[in-house]
Amino acid sequence: MKREVREVQQEVQILKDKGEIEDFRLGHSAKHRTVNFLFRGAWYSTVFPSTPRTPYANNFVRQQIRRQIRRLQTI
Repeated sequence: MKREVREVQQEVQILKDKGEIEDFRLGHSAKHRTVNFLFRGAWYSTVFPSTPRTPYANNFVRQQIRRQIRRLQTI
């Protein structure tokens, strides 16, 4: 597993340990790597770059997941 993917996996594991998401899986679509996460019994996904363009890529993934959770909570 690439270093970038391991770092993203660690960030998402932290979200799971804090109880913000129930479970997660790393996968890939046709062009991008994805994080599939379980929230309130449904699976959602967000993409992340497979190559780190900045040292903040892991933080970006965590923010994307939290934004999506906030958006789902308002529904």
